[in-house]
Amino acid sequence: MEGDIIDFENVYPDTYGNNVVLIPMYCLEIRKDIAKECLNVVKDYINSQLHSSYDHLKRCKRSNEHVQILLGVCANIPNDIRKQVILINNAEDITIKKVYVSKHAPMTRKQYVQWSEFWPLYFRKPTNELPQLTKEQKNMYIKFLNISINIGKQFGTCQSGCILTWDNKIIACSGDNVKNHPLQHAVILAIEEVAYKLRHMWLIKKGVQLTKDQFIPWGTSNNRVPELSAQEISEQAGHVYSTSDKSVCGSSVDTQVAEGCVKIATQVSMDQYLCTNYYAYLSHEPCFMCAMAMVHSRITCVIFDQVNKQNGALCSREKLHCVKALNHHFKVYKAVRKHREL
Repeated sequence: MEGDIIDFENVYPDTYGNNVVLIPMYCLEIRKDIAKECLNVVKDYINSQLHSSYDHLKRCKRSNEHVQILLGVCANIPNDIRKQVILINNAEDITIKKVYVSKHAPMTRKQYVQWSEFWPLYFRKPTNELPQLTKEQKNMYIKFLNISINIGKQFGTCQSGCILTWDNKIIACSGDNVKNHPLQHAVILAIEEVAYKLRHMWLIKKGVQLTKDQFIPWGTSNNRVPELSAQEISEQAGHVYSTSDKSVCGSSVDTQVAEGCVKIATQVSMDQYLCTNYYAYLSHEPCFMCAMAMVHSRITCVIFDQVNKQNGALCSREKLHCVKALNHHFKVYKAVRKHREL
């Protein structure tokens, strides 16, 4: 039985946990004293063989008496290069040996140490490697994630909830409305609310007075209302599909945080672009539609609780945030809960 949220784990590409995959290649074994001169002769050939796919492989491997120079996948080298190397080697024939090397670059330092035993490797720290969370960050994530879970339980037709924050302030929150409309997932509704708030906040900061012909209340298409103040717009924007008067985040949630769900965050920059630098806290792992919506919205980080085994796009069925072909990537953390014994 699962208990409270106690930690978060990074959701990395599958390659972070892979075992070594070895492929055969060939190397030139020569004496140490002529290694540098021989390398200068064969380096252009080596680069043509290895290209950029094997940048993680070092070109040389040292032993007590000899140096092995990695040539590539072909056992034979061009005759002109072979003659030059033989000449450097005091007219003695050269030795070409078969070796096994790692096909993939190491993603972790543990992989680097283990895989380098076969052939020396370079370790380049991945650009998307996430730093360790501080205690303060974990507490903040737990706080917002619990709010998202409460919203899902109280207002989601399938108990799914989402909140979007900027600078640790809640900008939008919503439960899902899937039982009434198949596309109204919590993430989609929360992003829609952000768009609404940013659009009207920009007009307010510009000093534009909204008239009945310009203002469209949140969640409607044809309604028209008289001129509204910033406070009235804030109240309109604070909808989370609720007909009750109780707090949108439930009685167990901090009052100031709950009020943040229904107020426009005036601290947001005037040049805010979509959801750049926003954090998404989800009660459940998002589906592919919601995950792509967050990609297009430029979400910075996604934190979720329950996995979605059938349709999850961040760890269950796919790791969409690890697909290199996409033009935006966000960080992903999954909640870790304390195990309770029955």
